[in-house]
Parts: sequence; structure tokens; C-alpha cells
Amino acid sequence: MNASQYTYEVMWSKDDRAFIARVVEFPSLVAHGSSRGSSLRQLRGVVDAVVKDLANSGEDILLQNSDSLLTEKRATGDSRAKAKASSKRGGKR
Repeated sequence: MNASQYTYEVMWSKDDRAFIARVVEFPSLVAHGSSRGSSLRQLRGVVDAVVKDLANSGEDILLQNSDSLLTEKRATGDSRAKAKASSKRGGKR
């Protein structure tokens, strides 16, 4: 299990004047950065450390939703971010 197996969202925050990356399976984890890539790299590093810690302590590790699809979402600030969206979330795509 590694950080690349999770569902990420990156969007521009006008209030923070930074890109904010989130991981769906760990909603309390976020990272800020001056670019989409930097915020995502920082967050993946944190997720990787959390997953390793969970594995070492014998705790359950959250798994990515197996029916997720890779889609492109329009983010605020005229920025594009790729995110995996679950077909279980309702609404038409």
C-alpha cells in the first residue's frame, strides 16, 4: 500500500492564496503549496508516512474505492485538477 493508491483533489483557495490538496480517504489530511504539483507532492509524502505508520502498528489501512473513475474537475481560480470520483456519490456525470 502506498500514497499513489488514494484519491486526491487539488484546488485553488482564494482565501489562502495557495493550492490545497486533499485525500478523500483521509479527510483530515491537507497540504498547501504554490502549485498543484507542490501541494500534491507534500500531501503524498504525508499519506505515505501515515500508511506506513498504520501498517507498522497493525491498524487497518483505508483502501481506495474500487469503482473510482479518473475524471477532470474544474477548480476555482481557473485551474484544472485531476481527481478520482466515485460513481456511488450520486449525481450524473
